[in-house]
Amino acid sequence: METYCAAGSLRRAAELLHLHHSSVARRLEQIGKALDLDLTEPTGLLRARIALTAWRLLND
Repeated sequence: METYCAAGSLRRAAELLHLHHSSVARRLEQIGKALDLDLTEPTGLLRARIALTAWRLLND
């Protein structure tokens, strides 16, 4: 999820992770279901980015 948020696209995230784009899509779908977020929608992606930022700040 972190790479997807930083990359801004599924295919770019897959390239950076050295995975097939369908594998990344499936993992993001699973994460989205677990977190009750739709990572393909702008609001879901924004919420994920905010959550990652907060997590990083808390772990510094």
